[in-house]
Formats: sequence, C-alpha cells, structure tokens
Amino acid sequence: MKRLTITIILLSSLLALLIQPVSAANYGGVPQSEGRTGPQSFVTNFSDHSMKGLFSTAEQTFWIASDWDVESVLLHLEYRATQLADTQLSSLTVAINETYFYSLRPADNSGNRHGIDIYVPLESLQQGYNNIRIDGYMRTQDALPCVDDVSEANWLDIFKESNIAVKFDKNAFTTSIESFYNRFFEVDALRYGESGFIISDADNPAELNATLLGISGISNQTIYTDGYFPILTFNDPAGNQLQNRIVIARYDQLPNNYRSQADQNGLNDEDALLVLINEGAGTNTLIITAKNDLALINAGRMLGNPALMNQLQSTVKRLGKTEDIKTKVYEAETYISFAGTEGTNYKGPFHQVKEFTINYPSNRSLTNASEVYLNYRYSENLDFDRSLMTVYINDIPVGSRKLAQHKAGADEATIAIPTDIDIGGAFQVKVTFDLEIKDLWCSLRQGDMPWAYLTPSTMLKINSVASQDLIFENYPAPFVTDYSYNAVSLVVPNQLDGETAKLLAKMFRVMGRFTKGNTGELTVLYPEEMNQAALSANIIAVGTENSNSFIKNNNDKLYFQLSEDGSSFQSNEKLAIDSTYGQTLGSVQLLNSLYNKLGRASLMVVAPEQSGLAAIGNNLGEMKNLSRLSGDAVLADTNGKVLTYRFKAAKNPTIAVAQQIAVSQDAQIFLVVSIMVLILLAVGLVMVIRKNGIELKKGGWRK
Repeated sequence: MKRLTITIILLSSLLALLIQPVSAANYGGVPQSEGRTGPQSFVTNFSDHSMKGLFSTAEQTFWIASDWDVESVLLHLEYRATQLADTQLSSLTVAINETYFYSLRPADNSGNRHGIDIYVPLESLQQGYNNIRIDGYMRTQDALPCVDDVSEANWLDIFKESNIAVKFDKNAFTTSIESFYNRFFEVDALRYGESGFIISDADNPAELNATLLGISGISNQTIYTDGYFPILTFNDPAGNQLQNRIVIARYDQLPNNYRSQADQNGLNDEDALLVLINEGAGTNTLIITAKNDLALINAGRMLGNPALMNQLQSTVKRLGKTEDIKTKVYEAETYISFAGTEGTNYKGPFHQVKEFTINYPSNRSLTNASEVYLNYRYSENLDFDRSLMTVYINDIPVGSRKLAQHKAGADEATIAIPTDIDIGGAFQVKVTFDLEIKDLWCSLRQGDMPWAYLTPSTMLKINSVASQDLIFENYPAPFVTDYSYNAVSLVVPNQLDGETAKLLAKMFRVMGRFTKGNTGELTVLYPEEMNQAALSANIIAVGTENSNSFIKNNNDKLYFQLSEDGSSFQSNEKLAIDSTYGQTLGSVQLLNSLYNKLGRASLMVVAPEQSGLAAIGNNLGEMKNLSRLSGDAVLADTNGKVLTYRFKAAKNPTIAVAQQIAVSQDAQIFLVVSIMVLILLAVGLVMVIRKNGIELKKGGWRK
C-alpha cells in the first residue's frame, strides 16, 4: 500500500510538471512572486523584400530583451509569387538563427497576395538579436534544366506588412539600480512610452542640464531609433502613467516622500545620491538628487557611463564629488572591423547578400586612400568563370573581384573607396557573393552546396576630415563632433513649457544617438545668464520670441525673421510668406556664430507659437526625418510640410583639397619625397657650378 501511495505521488508530480505552462525562453530570471506584468507583445515589421532568381534569400532581425519571459513568437508572412511559379516544385523554407523549422509551397500562382502565420520554436531563440531567414526556391513552369537557372521570371515578393510578434511578460519591479537602468531604455519601454524623466516645477537649469545629459547618455545605448524619453514635472499628471521614472531634482525641490528617502540614506551637502524605490502598481522610480547644482549635473552625466551603471547591484549609490564618472574620449576610427568577431557566413548558390551598418561621426567626409580590406574564403566547386565578390557602400558599387579556384582557401582584396560617397552619421556596407555552380539544376546535390565566409579581419580603412560646411546635411555637427558635445550652450526660456520640454527631449534623444560615452560639454542657461564662456561656445536657442528673449534680441540675424510682435514669420528673398500661414510655421536655422567666434555656430529653433515648435520638433526629434533637413534654414508647418533653403555660400573646394593633402598618408609621402628630390637637385646644381668655376657676372653666367 505504501509503495502504491509513493507511486501515485510521483505520477501526480510528473503530471503537474507536464501540464504546467513553462516558457522555453525564460530570459527574465527568477520570477518575483509578488508581481508580474500582464502579457505584452513587441512587434517587429519587415521591410519590403524582392526575392529574385532560382535561389534567393530574405532576412529580418528582431530583438529579445534580457528581462522578457517569452511565451510565444509568431511570424506573420505576407508574400506574392510569380504567376509562372511551379507550385509543385517551388518552396519557401524558414530558419531561426540558422536552424530550419518550417517549409511551405506557394499557395498558388495567381499573382495575389497571401498570408500565413508560423510559430517560431522557442528553444532556438537567444537573448539579443535573433535572425529570421527565408530561403526561396522558385522554379517556373516548363523551365528547361541547365538553360536558365537565373531568370527574371523567378521572383517572390515579401511585403512590409509581414512581422514578428514576440509575446512576453516580466517581473513588475526591479531589484537594483543596474536592472532598472537596463529596463529604462529597453525597446519595449521606449516604443510604448513606459520610461521618462521628471524634474521639479522650479525651472532650475541644473535639473534640465542633468536630464539632457542623461537622455543623451542613455540614447547612445539604445537598439532601435523609435520612441523618446519625455521630460515632465511633478505637477504633470502624465508622470503617473510612467512605469520607469527617473526623478532629477535638487533636494529642496523634492516632494516629502522622496526627500525622506534622501535623508534616510545620508545625503550630505557635497555629494549626489541615487535611490531606487518601488512605488507599487509596477512603478519603479530612480531618485537622483543633490544639494548643489554641480553634483546634480555630475549625477546626470553618470547615466551615460554604462560600465559604471551596470556595477550598481544595490538600490542606493552615493556619488562623491571627486569620483571619476566620465568615459574615455572617443575619436573617429581609422580602422573599423565589421564582419563580426566570428566572421560572416554565406550559404547557398547564386546571389548572396550581407549588409553591415557602420556608425561614424556626422561631421566627417571621406578623403583619399580610404579602402575596404576583405579577407575571405569559399567553395572549390564553383564555376569560376562566373563567380565573383562585390562591395557596395550605401548601395553604390565600389569594386568587384573574381573568385579563383587556387585562392579558394585564402583570398583577399583591397578596394579603394571613392571620396564622393557620403559616410556622415551612419552608412551601409554590403558585401555580395555570386556563387555559381555549373549545371546546378542537373546535379543538385547537398555536397555541392556552395558557401563563402568573410573572416573577422575584414575591415574598413577610413581617412576622413571634419567638414567645414555649416549645413544640415552635416547635422548634428558642429554641436556634436567626433561622438561628443562640442562646447554647447543651450539657451532655454525662463519658464519651461510642456511643448518646449517635449521638443528638447526629442531633440537630445536624436543628438545623443550620435554620441559615445559622456564626455561632451553641455551647459543649460537662461538668456540673462549668457557670459563670455557661453558666447564663445556653440549656441542652441529654443523657444518663441515671447518666451526666450535671446531669440528676440537676435531676430535681426535670422534668415527667416519674426515680425515685430513675434506673431508670424516674415517674407524674405527666398520665400514670400502669408502672415496667417507664417503663424503656423516652425523654423530651425543654422547660423555662423552670432558673436563672430571662429569655428562656432548657432542653431536657432524658433516659432511664433507652440504649434510651430511641435512641427519643427517632429523633424529635429526623429531619426527617420533628419534626411528631410538640408541647407541652412528649414521651415515646417503643422501639416507636416517641410521647406528647405540655403543662404550661406558653399565652402571653397580648395580648402577641402588642402585638407585631403594634409590627411592622406600617400600624399604626405609623395610631398616629402618630392621636396627631398628638389633639394638634392639644387645641391647638385650648386656643386657642379662651383666645380666648373662658373660665376654669375654682369651679362649672365661665365666661367
């Protein structure tokens, strides 16, 4: 009887384990029993893909955050196949992180769009980036083997309405500053507006300064470009909707409950304090406070040091006034590896493509002697008369090399990069392999499947110079140069309204993505606080004529000036503006230094009304809209229309040529050798003249 009872207990326990729902991708660690978030879904949309040829591939990456407990991943695929498709032979095969898990035949060859939902196996997921690859095999009807394996009639389109939906939940509360910090800028928190900053209602420039440094330092670590971190005040009810809140305020401006937290943790007069509290209902709040402005700003800057923030495993951090919280200074790289630490694989016949995104300072342009070095190997069973490798930068081909059988095990190529290619901000490098096999359709065997491999030593050599042209094509330079804020003075209204705060939050979210680390200099001040240091800096001014007297005092220097009462933009030589329409406009104007400081600039973000600030903020504050800005003066209306103009003359191209000579190693070597040859010739000529007793006398040279 006792044995039977034990058997029943064991069977019951086993059955309970079998029927209990267990996540196969539990990235959130041990669940907290006191609270979980409800089920959430994060959707990543595809781009449009046009797959051509007998064999073709389309890829899409998506993100799995470290604190997500993944319940399911659903791939929704929308596609359309060629009307000539042989539906009995053609197929689509789907892989997750190089593991195949689903195959299908095209629904029909009617040319209509079709959709299908496919669950992705959770055991193949990984924390961070995941890759969905779709391999297409499109055989057309009545196709002749060995005749036309790469026909323009072999195509299949995958539409941007395709997506990957990750369903997950996570712990409601964070247990350390480190865990809160990483959740604060996670992709779901940004997209769904779960994170934001709260400052006091006292209009303290130091609080805003610390907040903008924090936004910038956090933004340069974010994965996706969408979303921003709003700047709210204690009295703004929208702050109650935030799940992850960073409160930055001087001690004397804190509400009583937050001030008591500072008192309990021993805040003194010189240091800053960070305290994490859980406020219930899934709300996590990081309080950053100090009794002096310098300590508060320093604490805001610390948010841009991820190495330090990820060491904070407790809920309290006292930041001493002498503690070094700055990161290293980043500079524009000369050598950039891009194939990954494990290299990059290419699998399958015909045209295979891999793209790489390179982040680079926005203020730089290419000079001579820039090049791509590629180290690679590939199959030995290729048709070497037709197989080749090609490199593109921003979809512009820069060079190709044929593949050769005797080099299959170790090949390399160095390809020069033309100087007319734009690399500022970020650019794309695409390396393609055309892996052709003789009579592929006739002898399709797994052992003949071709491959290629880029080794980790593949890299770019970038020689560049800082652009001197003060235009929006180079923005956010000169305010951000070589990944740091470049002595920026931000002039804000004495009373910060909600629309201006939103504009600043979005604007510095974008500017922050062009920075690395936290070493730049940014100072926030009121118009009446402009001192000699501020006047000598790069100046950004934001607001209306009525809210910001600095804008009013410099209205006569603007390309697009405001009317005398500040209610509308006025016409100029570039554009006639109706007074009513001018009231709806927002403007951003890129000027030389208002105080004639060499190498400095002024960015004036101006509007007659708050609606105009919102209109221009939608462009300055979104990465996808930066490309709409050009020239040195931009107008935007409330309907989304953008007008661009250029007032300053283009820089003298001879300056750029001189800079190229100054930077290019080849040019330097040539110049040095040429000078030495000229010196040797001159010395030799003098020696010959003296040896032969030739002297310069009246009437010419005589012996």
